[in-house]
Amino acid sequence: MFRPILFLLFILVCKNIPSSHSLPLSTHKSWIVDETGRRVKLTCANWPSHVDTMLAEGLDKQPLPVLASEAVAQKFNCIRLTWATYMWTRPSYGSLTVEESFRRHNLTKAIAGITKHNPYLLHMTLVQAYDTVVDVLGAYGLMLLLDNHVSYPTWCCGYDDGNGFFGDKYFNAEEWQLGLRTIARRYRGKTQVIAIGMRNELRGPRENLNDWYRYVPEAAKQIHEANPDVLVFMSGIGYATDLSYLKDRPLGFNLDNKLVFETHLYAFTAAPDSHWVQRPVNEVCYTRIKALEDKLAFVTKGDNPTPLVLTEVGVNQQHFSPAHDRFLSCFQAYIAQRDLDWGLWAFQGGYYIRENQIGTDEEFGVLDISWNRIRNPTIQNRLEFAKRQSQDPDSITSAAYVLYHPLTGTCVRTNSKNRIYAGSCRAWSRWYHDADEAPIRLMYTNVCIKAVGDGLPPILSTECLIPQSSWKLTSNSSHHLAARDEKGEQLCLHMDPNNEIVTRKCICVGDDPKCLDDPTTQWFQLALRNV
Repeated sequence: MFRPILFLLFILVCKNIPSSHSLPLSTHKSWIVDETGRRVKLTCANWPSHVDTMLAEGLDKQPLPVLASEAVAQKFNCIRLTWATYMWTRPSYGSLTVEESFRRHNLTKAIAGITKHNPYLLHMTLVQAYDTVVDVLGAYGLMLLLDNHVSYPTWCCGYDDGNGFFGDKYFNAEEWQLGLRTIARRYRGKTQVIAIGMRNELRGPRENLNDWYRYVPEAAKQIHEANPDVLVFMSGIGYATDLSYLKDRPLGFNLDNKLVFETHLYAFTAAPDSHWVQRPVNEVCYTRIKALEDKLAFVTKGDNPTPLVLTEVGVNQQHFSPAHDRFLSCFQAYIAQRDLDWGLWAFQGGYYIRENQIGTDEEFGVLDISWNRIRNPTIQNRLEFAKRQSQDPDSITSAAYVLYHPLTGTCVRTNSKNRIYAGSCRAWSRWYHDADEAPIRLMYTNVCIKAVGDGLPPILSTECLIPQSSWKLTSNSSHHLAARDEKGEQLCLHMDPNNEIVTRKCICVGDDPKCLDDPTTQWFQLALRNV
């Protein structure tokens, strides 16, 4: 009887917990910054609330505060909380109670779970329940990106599912804009709501640039007028993978430094994920990253730079295939180099109902289907460096390189005996490398990394002007660091299975289309860091 009262007291107390950032956020050139001008790196977890029931997933499995605290424990500072337009524009959806919504789908077991773990939600309307989720997540210091995922509440995102583009069965442009204005006004003044995502993955047979320019810029301005505090996340066409048309026809506004562009990146983005095992991995990684830079990341450069956030990046954490393993290494190397903001798909362990199947697993989820343990701790450990901020445009700290190994998520470090080893990136050695075929020097010392021989650990040496100490980025991916031994043979830094750093003959660094060996043991990224 008294659990709802205790929960309300919890909310009243937690509303006064200060955020770790001075909100609201804005943009400065290609960065997101807080009110003091300090850079804020968003590392988000996606948490759906747009599917059939229109309630944040998993509240039948765990108390909401427990899930919020788990997101914080996994080093996420942001939740991309999705929503469906109809919940805000059609009373027949938004005025349903949580219990009524679940009974429409015969989810009696989920109702029992919510009654056990979050009983105060059951008789709230869906809109009130969404408010509550926003408040609880904010109470734990999590920033909220409220993302319009669909119009009609359902799983996303089929090419012709009726939710993809203006004029589709469920996608009326005016109703969509009304939903955006409504949610922008509703959360004005709630500083934990730092951004509104305009629409997830525009796509489908009706897709065209004329309608994109007709509706998207105007909707962005409407959000900004309704709530000048929030960032406005705008995506392009082709499942949010193409903004190249802005090169010839720019928007001409930045919403008073509130505009942010977003994109998504998966192993299957733009091509089948099988390419990661059926084609040379260096070439696949290079091609995918080059497309991202050419079609999207150009917005972060030039005379009027704008931030770009990879709001969805994901791998199958339940069945972590070699293809997804190689893709993840490619993504980690890219993020280490560019230090972009990003979000992981996904946080949830499963769904109340998805595509007419009750209790569906989410194999890409951080949590397992029981929602009480981490599905794949190895992947979360690998992503630790990607979640950390490494670049600050206003830093007064001298910049240096971190020598990062994406496959293991470790950094190359030295100890008091000048031994080179792979260790946690929570502490890191500072390296200096100013050009190809230059030494990789340990900052503020007279020593550098020297290759000794095939299969042998490299050493720190004062012989920095010899071929064994001259390191060159090689391969299409630019992730191999190679020097030459005394015989003139090229050797690459290599991570052995026991996480020992050695040098070995380079794997697939040439242009041989038949070389399908996995080179990621030899991928090292020189990642600039000044924080």
